[in-house]
Amino acid sequence: MMRTLLAILIWLFTLGAAQAQDFNVVAKVNGEGITRDRLQSSVDVSMEQSGFNYGGVTQPRQLKRLQRQALEQLIAQALLWQRAQQEGFVASAEEVDAAVAAARQGYPSEQAYLNALARDAFTAESFREDLRQKISVRKWAHATLADQVQVSEAEVHEYYVANQARFAQPEQINARHVLIKLAPDASQATTAAARRKIEQILEQARAGADFAELAQTHSQDSSAARGGELGFVARGRLVKPFEDAAFALKPGELSGVVRTQYGFHIIKLEARRGASVVPEQQAAPKIRAHLAAGKFRDAVLERVRTLRQQASIEILIPL
Repeated sequence: MMRTLLAILIWLFTLGAAQAQDFNVVAKVNGEGITRDRLQSSVDVSMEQSGFNYGGVTQPRQLKRLQRQALEQLIAQALLWQRAQQEGFVASAEEVDAAVAAARQGYPSEQAYLNALARDAFTAESFREDLRQKISVRKWAHATLADQVQVSEAEVHEYYVANQARFAQPEQINARHVLIKLAPDASQATTAAARRKIEQILEQARAGADFAELAQTHSQDSSAARGGELGFVARGRLVKPFEDAAFALKPGELSGVVRTQYGFHIIKLEARRGASVVPEQQAAPKIRAHLAAGKFRDAVLERVRTLRQQASIEILIPL
């Protein structure tokens, strides 16, 4: 419903300017057209990625801003695609096939995949062409702009010092548990039976039975295959009753029976890590990658600005 409304609004605001030219072309980049359908698709995707509510598009000014941003992205893509072709960086059929196959994964049927493409104003053919252009642009950018992406040790150190909070690690624990599942609305009889079972397991654990083996044998949680181990986690990652009980333990200690929304648990604390800061040497590779990605993005944007100054660009709708 909202997509239909958005399509109607776009049509109404662009009708007057489009009468003098090909109705389905909203812009031309060095003579190559950008279609109305492609613009609408780009607006749709942008709105969905940003979590924007379609119902909020009620003013012409809002719609024009969204259109303008989307069209700028399409113009940039067209400029880069043209340059990639000129310099011989066109994706091979095999590369495009692999990208299509990756995009196709996750859909239960071919029709479901085609329906998803249609929602974004693509056919199988036009989507394949879009992928071909994007892969080509990526190949060209990495081949021609990589020399502009160099990060010095001084830059890494400066970023580390200025962003200490990003490298702080809170206290963490590694625990094992046994879970006997119980629905929140379980009857008294079912609840009593589940409690008896977990208490019997607790007695075995307190008597010295191997906790990992107890978890593998009795736990109804997916962690049973790992002997009930959850791995290191910080506060806020576990349901509160479980978290409170686990963080109150010392390494090697067992909890009593703990009830959560999932059922009854027994917890054994394996290890505890105090709060710390990731050392600069350990953080450096991720910092370098982050800074390099930013420099690469800036280099691409600068090249787009240069190409735009040299290009013939016609905007055929009022923005």
